[in-house]
Amino acid sequence: MCAGAIVMSRVDRVVYGSTDAKAGACESLFNIPGHPALNHAPEMTAGVLQEECAAIMKRFFRERREKRKVQKNSTSS
Repeated sequence: MCAGAIVMSRVDRVVYGSTDAKAGACESLFNIPGHPALNHAPEMTAGVLQEECAAIMKRFFRERREKRKVQKNSTSS
């Protein structure tokens, strides 16, 4: 959805840190902004502070899984 919104709103440039190999739509699993059938192709810059960004994302999802596990265990008791 984000990649489609980027193209449709004609964003000139996108800068991001880490790709998403499992579900990414910008230069990873898919490449929506670079698809030749679309009428706008923003400049893409990937890998800015890549390790730091990947660590933030991993921590976020790890904490989210832990919270869900705690909630599930507290409701099933």
